[in-house]
Amino acid sequence: MDIAALKVFCDLVETGSFTRSAEAGGISQSAVSQRLARLEAALGTQLLSRSGAVIAPTEAGQSLYRGAKDIVRRYEQMLGEITTVRDSAVGVLRVGTIYSVGFYLLDGYIRRFLTERPGVKLQVEYTDATRITESLLNAQMDLGVVAEPARHRSLEAVPLMSEPLVMVCSPDHRLALRRSIVPAELGGERFVAFAEGLPTRRLIDRILGRYQVKVNVVLEFDNIDTLKRAVEVNAGLSILPEASVQRERTDGHLCTVPVKAATQWVRRIDIVRRRGKAPSRAEQDFMTMLRSPQLP
Repeated sequence: MDIAALKVFCDLVETGSFTRSAEAGGISQSAVSQRLARLEAALGTQLLSRSGAVIAPTEAGQSLYRGAKDIVRRYEQMLGEITTVRDSAVGVLRVGTIYSVGFYLLDGYIRRFLTERPGVKLQVEYTDATRITESLLNAQMDLGVVAEPARHRSLEAVPLMSEPLVMVCSPDHRLALRRSIVPAELGGERFVAFAEGLPTRRLIDRILGRYQVKVNVVLEFDNIDTLKRAVEVNAGLSILPEASVQRERTDGHLCTVPVKAATQWVRRIDIVRRRGKAPSRAEQDFMTMLRSPQLP
């Protein structure tokens, strides 16, 4: 039996959506459809009924779901235990982080960990949240440090910090000298955004929608450094984590302006790991270091 296909099937039953199932598994919607088709072909029966955008398990699908959920849980637990034993023996810790967290928040912690735990082979991959989710589920990573992680039944998120968000603009922008602004002042402004689908982009879209603010998105990037370069040349303003623009603000290349709102605009940073997986000593030490109030 194809475990990957069973995992996709369980996600489809629990989310009722091909889109959300793809996000939960860190794969494309096409891959979700293909795995479901292989499973139905192998069993010789339809497992899901589709009525427009709504999907639901058939009678056969309900029977499969009851057994598949336990199989997937046991498989993931077994895989996690094997990975823990293997990596504990060789002293390997594999961490994935998104660019806008790793380069600006984790660098000092990584250097400190390498100094204090020289016997551990620390592997850090800077990548996107989808890749991190998929790698954690496939036991290719031990920890992920990400912003606004999506929920997944096989992953747990350990709160790490809340990162303030600020309006960022070129020194030549008309708002550059303001001490603060209110959300309504962003309406209609040319806006440089994170690419659609990225967790931070979804968060910022939700925040702006809460205040009924519509911006004019002129550029989108999946790389925060490229995004900042566009803001520097006054292509538009943006909303970014404050820590990610400290260097440019000090150098005079960018200006940051706090947004006065009913609640503080923040981005949640979490440590994500496999649920139920016993942590190695190296993993415990790294998490403790990250959550320590002492600066690295």
